[in-house]
Amino acid sequence: MRGTKKKKQTKRIRKADCGFKDGKDGTGSEQLIRHGPTILVDIGFDPSYVPGKGLVPTPGAKDLPALVDTGASESFIDTQLAVALNLPIIDHNRALGGAGGETLADVYLAQISIPALKSLIYGEFCGVNLTEAGMIHRALIGRTFLQDHTLTYRGKTGRVTLAQ
Repeated sequence: MRGTKKKKQTKRIRKADCGFKDGKDGTGSEQLIRHGPTILVDIGFDPSYVPGKGLVPTPGAKDLPALVDTGASESFIDTQLAVALNLPIIDHNRALGGAGGETLADVYLAQISIPALKSLIYGEFCGVNLTEAGMIHRALIGRTFLQDHTLTYRGKTGRVTLAQ
């Protein structure tokens, strides 16, 4: 057809801010060093959730800070939060390896929703002692999630973005 242009369809790229701005707690760079890249998530276990139906599970807790952790292969949930949310335990004493050596962890069923990216991670999550260690985070988002995303880290400014 002559004179007809096809519109190029572009997929909307979702981006989430995971860094820090200068503020009363220090420069963005200082806060990024102190806390690491941080994104807000919703966490819970909605037994009525069915993957692939386009619905979002009802969370038990909203707007919780999660560390975007390139050093973790999997994603994890804070043990104290898992207990407080009464997440189902499906396994005990799963061996985990890390910088501090091997440790044993309970495994919980949960859904971690990342509203800014309209993404969901669901299934099994080992419980780790984030609160007990003095961290601000209630979850760690690991490389199995990050493999489909682009992380841009600007250490000098403290700005970090995570994009699909």
